[in-house]
Amino acid sequence: MKDLSICIVNHNAKDILRQCLDSIVGSGTKLDYEIIVVDNNSLDGSIELVRQNYRQVQLIESKYNLGFASANNLAIKAAKGKHLVLLNNDTELVNDSFGKMVAFMGKNPRVGILACKLYEADGKTVQRNCRSFPLTPFDTIFGRASLLSKLFPNNPITKRTTLSDWGYNSARQVDWVSGAAMMIRREVINQIGGLDENFFMYWEDTDFCKRASDAGWEIWFTPEAEVTHFTGQGGGKRSLGLKLFMIYQLHRSAYYYFRKHHYRNPLHPLALFSFCGMLVLVTIKSLNAVIRGILDLRGS
Repeated sequence: MKDLSICIVNHNAKDILRQCLDSIVGSGTKLDYEIIVVDNNSLDGSIELVRQNYRQVQLIESKYNLGFASANNLAIKAAKGKHLVLLNNDTELVNDSFGKMVAFMGKNPRVGILACKLYEADGKTVQRNCRSFPLTPFDTIFGRASLLSKLFPNNPITKRTTLSDWGYNSARQVDWVSGAAMMIRREVINQIGGLDENFFMYWEDTDFCKRASDAGWEIWFTPEAEVTHFTGQGGGKRSLGLKLFMIYQLHRSAYYYFRKHHYRNPLHPLALFSFCGMLVLVTIKSLNAVIRGILDLRGS
């Protein structure tokens, strides 16, 4: 069995995928690792890139865009590592990050999921990739990028959900971590299975960490390992239609998460609140995206 399986999902992002693969190959790690790329029906030459230049990569080609969860599950099923990393294609490793993460998990056998320090494209700004589990739908209104959090950054809900009082300079246990660079112990997969494929994209990482936590595993962050994350570049160029689709999937996934973990009865008052909130937010954000698209066309 290999030390590590690196699972990457790609869709129409050839150049950023090349950057990611080169950083892995050039990381200098001494781990016995494998790279598995699941391509979601790319039409930009991504498949040819991997075939011609990265023969050591196991390529799984899908005839359809399966989304993040389903595509990662194909990689998970093919993986032979003691540890698995779900890695966004819009990332670059900084030195032997995965070797450091494997070493951390080796010293801490109850850690089932581990995150590392993520940097923005500038290589200096730290992304806040660790959170507390949302307790009610109201928590989502105070997310990292929400207007209320920007206007009132010191409110207690934002502080709790985003761990904003913590500087990411120390190892600590957290509730859930971003799936952009998430290491998973093989035993966790064996116990709880893969990602929930009812999430096409978004919130599948929150759900997976919640299931692992409920099964008794710890989720941790280590600052010793570092990865640069070029946020939003992993899905290729986004058309207006794709932007609208992503807006819908973001809010549908949030609604599904709360229904799954908190309000199984669809008539529960907070389930109804979630559903109505989803409709309102999807409508507002979609209209905003359409207006921006029209203005961009007129300006070009």
